[in-house]
Amino acid sequence: MSVSAKQGPTFGRMLLALTCKLRGTDILGKLKQIENAPFRSREEIRNKQFQDIRALLAHAEAKVPYYRNLFRQLGMRSEDVRTWGDFSRIPILTKDIIRANQQDLIREDIPIERLSPHFSGGSTGVPLKFFRSREYMVASDAGTYRNLEQCGWRPGEMIAFFWGGSDKLYRMSRLQFEMRQFVRRQYQFDPFFSGDQDMLGWIGLFERIRPGVILGYASTIARFAAFIESRGKKLNGVKGVFTTAEKIYRPQREVIERVFGCKVFDSYGSSEVQNIAAECPAGRMHINADFVVVEEDEAEADGPRPFLLTSLQNFSMPFIRYRNEDCGYLSEEMCSCPNHFPLMRLEIARTSDNFLLPGGRVVHGEFFTHLMYGSDGIVNFQFHQTSLDEIVLSIVPGAGAEERRDEKIRDSIRQIQELSPGRPIRVEVRYVESIPLSSAGKHRFTRSDVNAQAPAEPAPAGRS
Repeated sequence: MSVSAKQGPTFGRMLLALTCKLRGTDILGKLKQIENAPFRSREEIRNKQFQDIRALLAHAEAKVPYYRNLFRQLGMRSEDVRTWGDFSRIPILTKDIIRANQQDLIREDIPIERLSPHFSGGSTGVPLKFFRSREYMVASDAGTYRNLEQCGWRPGEMIAFFWGGSDKLYRMSRLQFEMRQFVRRQYQFDPFFSGDQDMLGWIGLFERIRPGVILGYASTIARFAAFIESRGKKLNGVKGVFTTAEKIYRPQREVIERVFGCKVFDSYGSSEVQNIAAECPAGRMHINADFVVVEEDEAEADGPRPFLLTSLQNFSMPFIRYRNEDCGYLSEEMCSCPNHFPLMRLEIARTSDNFLLPGGRVVHGEFFTHLMYGSDGIVNFQFHQTSLDEIVLSIVPGAGAEERRDEKIRDSIRQIQELSPGRPIRVEVRYVESIPLSSAGKHRFTRSDVNAQAPAEPAPAGRS
């Protein structure tokens, strides 16, 4: 099916509004509510943020067993939190606490069947399972739209979305897939299929759909830009490129801006707490203060401090003062742009390597990470590509669930080998007691020693 992109944003917005209505997701209505929040005074923003904190704490005490018990242990009520100092008395939430109290962290007045399970690899190790509501995802999507509006993009204009595919997408016919992308105004480019031949097709697709903005994995967008440049081409008409999910390095930013002729806006979020911060046109990263409270862990004295995150939008499984292990600095400075949300600088975040396979196919590391999500009997893991046709899968086994663990490993090996039909990939499984962290203290779920022809990405000291 050939999808024309000649229709203007009015038609595109009508399609998007109709899609949202049919899906029961009022993203555009939520966007209208939050569009002007960054432009209020710093005092208004801070006061509103604390009102939202108090509402979240009252909800958590009333309806979330873990927090109800926590307040009892502290000898206090949620209504006793009247200052930011009071708020800082609430103990830090860690990944280990979430794993040990998963059921008690979910609000008790909504059946769990109404929530969607999700998984996070995290920055330092063991995968984490948590739950989201549809309302939270609607708010998150609206927050993303607000970020994109900074470059002049408007809802209804096409988004080129560089993100990993799913079984649901792969089961669609070509016609179904094209229709889905067209009406949602978001065309997906799959980093799990991103070799030279794939990217050659992407160039023609870009010229057909003419996206107003690009959003997705920093490394894949940079590789695509370098591929375009190697063929002496540029793609014009893009208003902004928004990178996320992994650290972006200066050479990547430069090649993207050269090829697409627009500014790169780095954005920061996580699976557990979404839409944390985004760069503004002045190049400063603003915390989305109506979505999240960000604190520094004061226990860490030297260098970048781990962040403590409180999601102000997630009432189904509240994350309050959650330490996600990403590190950086908060700033009290004011930006030169009209956005009055507070500033931060991200120093250490997750990285994912690209795997170059026999035959030239390039697969983003997140493909391999997803193979292990939801695994019983697996405490930790790492996929390490040691050569073009060999991958070492290191497993830290957990107690019990041996049959399910072995089944998961066999299924993962099968899916990996299907990536390269006719060109076998050997997967060696090693059971280990622990997996060494990087020099920056971060766990890497994926490592590749094979060059996937990305722009040079020098890692500054102290970063993974």
